[in-house]
Amino acid sequence: MEDPKKFCWNTLICFISVLSATAIAFYVGLVLARFNPILLPLILTLAVYPGFAYQVYKGKLWTASLLVFSWAILASLLMIHYAYSNGLEGAGLVAKGADYVKEMFSWIATGKGAEGDPSLFIVPKIIEIVVFSMASFLTVGFAGLFMGAYLLDYMNFYVGILLLHAKPGHFLEVALLSWQIYAILRVVGYVLLGTSLSRISLLFFKKRKLIIEDEVKKMLLYSLVFIALDFLLKGVVANAFYQPMLKLYISLP
Repeated sequence: MEDPKKFCWNTLICFISVLSATAIAFYVGLVLARFNPILLPLILTLAVYPGFAYQVYKGKLWTASLLVFSWAILASLLMIHYAYSNGLEGAGLVAKGADYVKEMFSWIATGKGAEGDPSLFIVPKIIEIVVFSMASFLTVGFAGLFMGAYLLDYMNFYVGILLLHAKPGHFLEVALLSWQIYAILRVVGYVLLGTSLSRISLLFFKKRKLIIEDEVKKMLLYSLVFIALDFLLKGVVANAFYQPMLKLYISLP
C-alpha cells in the first residue's frame, strides 16, 4: 500500500507541475496561435495530459478529475483576462472566438438561437457527446481533453468580452451570470465522462478486454446525471432567466 504522506506529496507536486505548465503553455500557445489558433488548445492539452494520464494509470480517477478541473479553472481565468484586456482585437488568436461572441450576443439581444432552444441544441449536443466519448476512448483521453480545451477557449473568450460590456455598477452581476449553472454542470459531466472512458480505454489496450471497474461505473453514472441536468436546465432557464438578466445588465454592441 502506498504511504499516505508520500501520496499526498506526489499528488501536490503533480498539481503544482500541471498548473505551472498550464500558465506557461497559455502564453506560449498565444504566440503559436499567430500561425494557427488551434495550436493554443493543443499546447494547453499537452500541459495537463501527462499528469492526467499518470493518475488514470494509477487508478486515481478522482484525483485525475480534480486535476483536470484545476487545469480548466486556471486556463479559463487566463483566457477571460486575455479577452477582457484585448477585446475583440484578440479574437484572431482564439479558434471560433469571434463567431461564438457574435452568436451569444445575438442570443442575448433577441432570445433566439441554439443557446436556449431545445429544438436547436439537443441533436448537436448528443452528437458532441458521442464524438467526445469516441475520441476520449480511442486516444486514452487526449482527444477529449483537446476538445475540452478548444471549447473552453472560445467560451471563456466570450465571457471576457461579456464582462467588457457590463453596465457601470453591474460587473458582479454579469460575472455571476457569465458562466451559466448548466454550463458548469456540463463541464463536470464531461470531465467525469472523459476520465472514466480513459480508464476503460487504458485497461482495454493493456489487457485486450473490456474491463469496467466499480469506481468507473460510479463515475459514469455521475457523469450522465450531470450531463442530463445540463440538458434539462439549459432548456428551462437559458431563455427564462439568463437571457433577460444579461440583456438587462450589459450594453449591447
